[in-house]
Amino acid sequence: MIDSPLYGLRILHYLNPVRYDTSGRFQSEFDSNYKVVEKTISFLPMCHHYIVMPEKHDVLDNRKNVTLLHYPYHRDALSNRSHFYGSRFKRLLDFKTQDIDFVFCHQPEMLYNIFVALNDKRYGQVLNRFLFFHWVDCPQSRASTAIPDSFMRQLEGIDQADNAFFHTEIANDWLKENFKKEKSTSINLDYVKEKTLTFPLASEVLPDPIPIDIPKDKKVLVFNHRWAKSTGFNRMMEYMEGLEDEYQVWCTDYNAPKPYVGESTKLNSGQYRYLLENTEASICFVDNYATWNLAIQDGMRLGKPVLIYEQSNIKKIVGDDYPYLFKTKEEFQEKLRLVSKENENFSWNLPDFNSIFKGNLLDKMEELITAERKHTPKDGYNWLYCVMNGYKTKAEITEQVQPNMGLNGVWQYIRRWMIYKGVKDNIESPYPSYFIPEGFDQELLDRVESEVDLTFKPTQRKKAEIVSKHDFF
Repeated sequence: MIDSPLYGLRILHYLNPVRYDTSGRFQSEFDSNYKVVEKTISFLPMCHHYIVMPEKHDVLDNRKNVTLLHYPYHRDALSNRSHFYGSRFKRLLDFKTQDIDFVFCHQPEMLYNIFVALNDKRYGQVLNRFLFFHWVDCPQSRASTAIPDSFMRQLEGIDQADNAFFHTEIANDWLKENFKKEKSTSINLDYVKEKTLTFPLASEVLPDPIPIDIPKDKKVLVFNHRWAKSTGFNRMMEYMEGLEDEYQVWCTDYNAPKPYVGESTKLNSGQYRYLLENTEASICFVDNYATWNLAIQDGMRLGKPVLIYEQSNIKKIVGDDYPYLFKTKEEFQEKLRLVSKENENFSWNLPDFNSIFKGNLLDKMEELITAERKHTPKDGYNWLYCVMNGYKTKAEITEQVQPNMGLNGVWQYIRRWMIYKGVKDNIESPYPSYFIPEGFDQELLDRVESEVDLTFKPTQRKKAEIVSKHDFF
C-alpha cells in the first residue's frame, strides 16, 4: 500500500446528506449518497479522509485514517443546494497545520462556495476537485415547477472541477434538457463529456433472510421503489389492471396505500431479502428521469427475475439483451406469464460495477498526482531537509523554514512537489506527518544534504514521531 502513488494523500469529502430522523439525526445507513462516500473511502485505504459530517449523525468511527469534521448542513434537500455556512466551514481546517489534496464534492452546486472559502484562507491553488452527481437538475427531475432550477450552478461546478462523475456517460444528457427553451447561454455538451467519468454503483450484499408473513393466496410482485410519480406507480397500477385476482403487488415504501401492503410493516434488510427471495419477481416502472437504479439489482443478485420498463439509462445497468424489458401493457403481462414458467431457472450476471468505479477513480487520481513537476519550489529543499532531520509536521517545518510567514499558498506547491518526489505522509495522523520511505531517491537526498544551509532553531515543539489520530484526540 505504501508503494502506491496515492499513499498519504488527504481527501476532503463534502456530503449531500438527505436522510434524517425526526430528531434531526443524519441516518447514514439509509442514505444512498453517503454510501458512495464510504465506497470511495474503501477504495482509498492508502489516504487520509476528512468527512464533513452533519453535526448529529449515527456514524461510529474508529478508523485511524478517517477524521470526522462537524458542519451544520441544512436538512432540507433544496436548501442544502444553496445554503453554505462559510464561517463555519472555514473553521473546519487549520492550514497552518493541515493540508488537503483532493475535494470530493457530492453537492456540485456548492463547489464554488467551497473554493472561495478555501481561497479566503489562501488555499486551493493546486487542489484537485471531483464532483459526484447523485442527481442532475432538469425539468424531468424537479418535483415541482415552483422549484427554482440549479443546473447553471451544476455546470459552473463542472467548469471548476477536474472531473465530474456521473452514474453513466449518458446521464449528463439530462443537462441538455434544460436548453430546449431559450436561455442566456448555451451548453457545450462535448466539454461536459470530456470531463465526465462514470461511477456505476453495485447494490449492497443483503444480510441473512429474516422470515415474514407473505400472502399465500396470490403471487406476490415486489415494487421496491418509492411510491412516487417519478418511479412510475401510475403506470404500474395501469399495467396491473385485470391481474388483481392472481397477483398482489407489495410496495416496500411504507407510504404506499393499503392495497399495496407497504404500510403494514417497515422492513429491515433481512426481511427485505426474505421478501425478494420468496416472491414471484420484482417490478420496475421508472419511465422518465433516471440516472441509475440500485433496487433492480437486489432481486437479480438473489437469482430472482425483475421486470423492467425499458429506459435508456436502466439498460446501461442490465444490458440491451436483458430478457424481461417491456414497453407496453401487453408486453408486461406477456413477460409476467413467462416469469411464472421460468422462475426457478432465472440467473443474470451484472457487470462488476465496483471495479469499474474504483478503476475510474484511482486511474484519474494517479494521472493528476503524478503529473510531471519540472519546477522545484524555492524552499522545497529546505522542507525536505527538515524531514530528513526528523521535523515532520507542517507546523514544525514552517517554524524552522518560514517562521515569520502567515498562511501562504506556496506551502501547497512544496507539499505537492515532495509527494511527487516520493516523500510519504502518515495516513494515521490527522495532520501531515512526513517521512522518507525505503528506496527513496538517494541522489536527491545527497544533493539536499550538500546544498542546504539551514541551522535549526531551538523550539518548544518536540520533533514529530509517527503518530495516529488517536494521539491527538
